[in-house]
Amino acid sequence: EAEFGEYDMGIPKYVFSASKSVTALAIGMLIDEGRLSADEKLIDIFAQKLNPISKLKLRDITVETLLTMKSCVVFNELGSMTVTNWQETFINSSIRGNINKDFNYNSLNTYMLAAIIKKKTGKTVCEYLAPRLFEPLDIQNYYWEKSPEGIEKGGWGLYIRPEDFAKIAIMVQDGGVWHDKRLISS
Repeated sequence: EAEFGEYDMGIPKYVFSASKSVTALAIGMLIDEGRLSADEKLIDIFAQKLNPISKLKLRDITVETLLTMKSCVVFNELGSMTVTNWQETFINSSIRGNINKDFNYNSLNTYMLAAIIKKKTGKTVCEYLAPRLFEPLDIQNYYWEKSPEGIEKGGWGLYIRPEDFAKIAIMVQDGGVWHDKRLISS
């Protein structure tokens, strides 16, 4: 827990890329609810944002592609600090590699998952997860940084107490069940 000196376990801690796991859980919950499919294509979800070239370039990117970081979209994560429209930046980025075959760690894949949650539900990731994950696990003290577009960063930026993050891990380890209540499919 590393509670020493000024480190108070009652204060949420930054969990860096472990944030991606919470975003992935939200995507799984949307799939469980029948509101999304892992095979759903990015070009169908964001059709109004895409020009014909982008539709051709991104045609094989699915939700699963984003979850497995196989979009091959080239994006420098530090570059996110210099742009205000991250979805547009993702869509207009170049491709390096073979989509759905080549793994390329890129947090903007997970940001696009957070954008999908907003698009499908009209809610931010935290708003969507509050009644489905945070409240059932009695997690009350959390914060998630947002992009300039007002969407949680998805791949990073979550602050949560270590004990509360451990609750999420235990629920996952127990196949999606918390105190005999199923929160997500195994």
